[in-house]
Order: sequence, then C-alpha cells, then structure tokens
Amino acid sequence: MNATVDKSLFRQQTITSAMDTDAYKLHMQQVVFEKYAPVIVKYKFRCRTDENLAQYVDEIRKALHDLDGLGFTEDELTYLSKIRFLKPAFIDFLRQYRFDPKRYLSIRVEQGKLVIECNGPWLYAILFEIPVLAIVSEVRNRRRYGNVDEGLFQDVLYEKVEQLKLELDRRGIESFKFADFGTRRRFSYTVHNRVVGYLTKALPDNFIGTSNYHLAQKYNLTAIGTMAHEYLQAHQALVNVAQSQKEALEVWNQVYRGRLGVALTDCITADAFLADFDYLFSVLFSGVRHDSGDPIIWGEKFIAHYEALGIDPMTKTLVFSDGLNFNRALDIAEHFQGRIQTSFGIGTFLSNDLGDYVTPDGDVYTPLNIVMKMVECNGMPVAKISDEPGKSMCDDPVYLANLKARFNVQ
Repeated sequence: MNATVDKSLFRQQTITSAMDTDAYKLHMQQVVFEKYAPVIVKYKFRCRTDENLAQYVDEIRKALHDLDGLGFTEDELTYLSKIRFLKPAFIDFLRQYRFDPKRYLSIRVEQGKLVIECNGPWLYAILFEIPVLAIVSEVRNRRRYGNVDEGLFQDVLYEKVEQLKLELDRRGIESFKFADFGTRRRFSYTVHNRVVGYLTKALPDNFIGTSNYHLAQKYNLTAIGTMAHEYLQAHQALVNVAQSQKEALEVWNQVYRGRLGVALTDCITADAFLADFDYLFSVLFSGVRHDSGDPIIWGEKFIAHYEALGIDPMTKTLVFSDGLNFNRALDIAEHFQGRIQTSFGIGTFLSNDLGDYVTPDGDVYTPLNIVMKMVECNGMPVAKISDEPGKSMCDDPVYLANLKARFNVQ
C-alpha cells in the first residue's frame, strides 16, 4: 500500500459481512433455491472503459480469496427471518451458505486485461457478483486515489444535499423518493457507510432505503431491490426463448405472490418487454424499473401501456436507476409528477463521487464503470441487449443475432 494512502477510508479486509450485498441478490437467490437449484451458470467481469486493471490482479485476488468461509451470522439471520417474504427454508439454507472463492472464481490476466469469471451452481454463484465489483473498485481506488482527503467526500455530499433541498423547494416537487444503489461501484465500504448514515439523518422524508442489506440492518432502513438482468437472462436457456420473459415473471409471482413487485424491463428491450407484459402481469406487478435508454421516452411508453389496458397509472410506480444524479432524477420526477408514481435508485453519484478532484500529478478522478453479467446458463449462451448499445453483453454473436431476430430488435 502506498505510504500516502488515507487508511481511514479503507479497511484491511474489504468485505466482512455476507449481508454487504445488494438486496436483489438474496431475493433472486430465494427464487433459485425454490425453483432452479440444479442450474449451472457462468458470469464474466467487464470493464466498460480501457483502464488497466490488470496491474491490481494480485491485490484483487487476495481480497476475493479473503471471502473464503464468510457466511451469515446468527444476528444477520435473525434480522432476515423477520422479513415476511423470506421463507424459513431459505433462511436455513443461508445458515449453511459459505463463500468458496477458490472453487467458483477464476481471476487472471489475459492479453493485458483483468479477467474474472464465476462458474458453478446458480444457487451458490449468485452472491459473488457484488463482492467482486465492490472489491475491484475499492482496490483500484486505494491504489490510484488513496491519498484523497476523507473530508472531500463529506463536503461534496453536504453540498449535494443542500442543493437538493433548494431544488425541491424551487421546483415545487411534492414527492421525491430515492434510495442508495451504490454498493457495486462504491469508492470504499467506509465511504459508502458514511454516505448512507448521513442521508438517513439529513433527508428523512426523501431517502427511503438502500439496496445494501448490511447497511439496511445497521441504519434500520428498508432493503430495496427485486430482480436483475441475470434473472431474465437465465430463462432464455431454461425455456423456449420466446417465452423467457413471461416465464420469468410467472415464476417470480409464484414465489412472491405480489410482494417485491417491481419488474426489470430492459433485458432484451423495453418494447420486447411490453409485448410480454400483458394485463395480468401489469396488474400483478406494482411497477417497473428503468435501467437503460431515454428515461422520459421509456416512462411515456409505460404510462401509455397502462392506460391502454385501463389501469390507472397513479396506482403504479416507475423506478429509475440508470446513472442518475439528483438533477437528472428531479427532471424526471418533475416530468411525471401527478401522472404516475416515481422512485429513484442512485448509485455512483452518492457512493463514489469526489467532485472535480485531481491528484497532485494531474490524474482526474473518474469512478470505474464495471459490471459482472451472466453469459451462460446450463452451458447455453444468454444475453443482455438493453435499450442502450453500450450496455449489451453476450459472448456468442450468433446467439445474440438470433435473439434479436426473435424479438424484432434492430
């Protein structure tokens, strides 16, 4: 570690709790536990920029191997057991769950690039994505920006919160609700923890929770999250691909019976999703989540969809979670005010923002843009297409072309 690193911003072990993960991972894992325990999957890490992460491979490998044997404590299990939609049999499974990174993870350098893959039963592999991303982000930040003054984060956050209060007043927005979605690309655990703690006190009427179960327990917040792309992707290999989205929604409803009712819409495209989101699903699911493409166009499509089905849009919620900051979220809230409910999941802008920080040697700080996506299920390729080309991910171009043709995606 560089001698100038501010050790107050980093912990010796990056991940110390199995609950330090996004809520949708545990929520999807319960579905896998009930319905898909034998399914085998493969995930791949991807950095969407050209930054050289290979130089940190040894530290990343060590941090990931430090997960070995980590499981849920009895205190954490007691907390989870009080959540109505988490069932006793699943809690019992979590009681014996242990991270086994040497068994499921491959961490190496190929052609100068960091490669991380996760292979194994979906039931066990599903929890690795979030720690992998959080660890890669924190290791890189510790090495490259470890000398940043910890007070900078507090100053940047304080300024954002004060500006938000002024904007809410100025715009006359009656309801603005947002949650922290910052685990995967946070600067460090310490920064993330401080951000959530501060928001809990500073914006009690607007800050409605966090995607992170560990921080939800710590600060007595609601853990927010339903499904991710991998859930819909897996069904491309589990049923006829033309029925994959419908099957995914149907199975979700079988497990949760109306709870956790926000559906992700852009695994293939929003238009492809709308074609499958019939009256029954539109009634059963309390809302939908946006994660790519123009949010205004997307929201208008769903309002029109609900109205065409005779469903009052004000009984539904649009959840926006694509690279948001406060100003963009306020623009969206203002646009849809009085027409449909809105909520916002805000990640990097909260948990990994140093303002206009530049290191003494001129290195302008930019957060990592990293993902870890499912690329195979039961040995078959699966794909995420999305409404934004840069977010698409698939290892098999032939399969991707066939999937696009099946759903009339250009």
